[in-house]
Amino acid sequence: MNERTYYYSSFLASLASNLISPFLSIYALFLGATKTLIGLLSGLQQLINIFFQPFWGRITESTRRKKRFIIIGKIIWAILWIPIAFVKDPYQLIVLISIQSIFSAAVTPAWISLLIRIIPRYKRGRARGNINIFSQTGAFIGSLIGGFLLNKYGFIPFVFYMACLFGILSRIPFIVSSEPKTPVSKRSVKKILKESYNILQIFKYKKLLRLAIAISFLNFACSIASPLFSVYIIEGMGGSKMDLAIISAIGSISAILFFRPWGTLVDYLGRRTVMLGCIIPISFLPFVYFVAPNILLIYLYSFIVNMSWAGFNLASFAYLADVIPKEKSPSLLSIYNLFTGFSSFIAPLVGGIIADFFGIKVVFILSTILRLSSMPFLEKLSEKRGYVPTGIFGSAVIPFDISYRIENFLSVYSLVFQEVKKSKVITNFRRLLQRIFVPT
Repeated sequence: MNERTYYYSSFLASLASNLISPFLSIYALFLGATKTLIGLLSGLQQLINIFFQPFWGRITESTRRKKRFIIIGKIIWAILWIPIAFVKDPYQLIVLISIQSIFSAAVTPAWISLLIRIIPRYKRGRARGNINIFSQTGAFIGSLIGGFLLNKYGFIPFVFYMACLFGILSRIPFIVSSEPKTPVSKRSVKKILKESYNILQIFKYKKLLRLAIAISFLNFACSIASPLFSVYIIEGMGGSKMDLAIISAIGSISAILFFRPWGTLVDYLGRRTVMLGCIIPISFLPFVYFVAPNILLIYLYSFIVNMSWAGFNLASFAYLADVIPKEKSPSLLSIYNLFTGFSSFIAPLVGGIIADFFGIKVVFILSTILRLSSMPFLEKLSEKRGYVPTGIFGSAVIPFDISYRIENFLSVYSLVFQEVKKSKVITNFRRLLQRIFVPT
């Protein structure tokens, strides 16, 4: 098993998911869901996924063949798209998506545990960037195909069948690959169940706890509005499913172009520095939806914000991989996801209720304020100081330390654009594909 296993699998899995997932809120709306139910769909999906991850994480730690969870969990996830295609109301959709989330949760601890095992610390940013390039390429293709078919023919079962097929195919790379040796913790089933939900164990690891608090707050800030973006495009801006597909595709292109440069900078500048630089464009996404006079501005900002999410996600993953003990990575990762993901359950439900009573735009403003408020939590993350941005404001006193934040933002983004130019991303990506698909 090596990085190539993850390249192939990530491409096919993202292709399968993005045939349907970007349009789930609209599917629920098509079935007659209110905004509160749409929020519940998104939130419950997150809650069930993170609730079962600690259990699957403990089971994974106790098993030598960890890849079986990656294989079986994803195949069942894929098969469930078929009954989802024939639901008659939003309540049936919520039930089946929730069941799907149980098996999806089995994949995550084993997936990341094996990834941490095969990638050394010094190249985690770049390696994860390469994997994400393939993932986003699959997402780009899937969202365009899904958007075209759904816009032309509606929610036809054929699209769900395709998601099932590619989801099953995404497990073949793991089926045929050999698994690296990993530590095995022998526990009884009773002890596994007892330890699975001991969330207090995360308090033993201070760096991990600080990261969990920061990501929990940010998850709430983002999730309160995220399920409503697609609803607003359809209902508030008169858009179509193809608009949703184009926005998703633009985001994938942006991520593909910037994953490798961000990966280099994450390893060079430091994880915390990149996260603090990326959070500023991420924070203003709901505000752009609030003020956008037409869909074109959203197209443009989708490129910017997904460029930023690419950097933030790489940096946060690398920071997590650095601070989590390898011997306990499956179980602690699951507890971390439970800790950080609970807010992703509460927030969409809260956002849906607020939108039903006060309107979607109120949720957008609230989400913007909360996203900006997450910056102090990220600044508390401890990391050895590497690159420090040069001052542009001199000794001027500016409230709330805004000067440092602006300097960090400008410095980080100037460096990433230099890296894009220097690394010749498109040429290197083509060569990477040739090395993988055309063996020498």
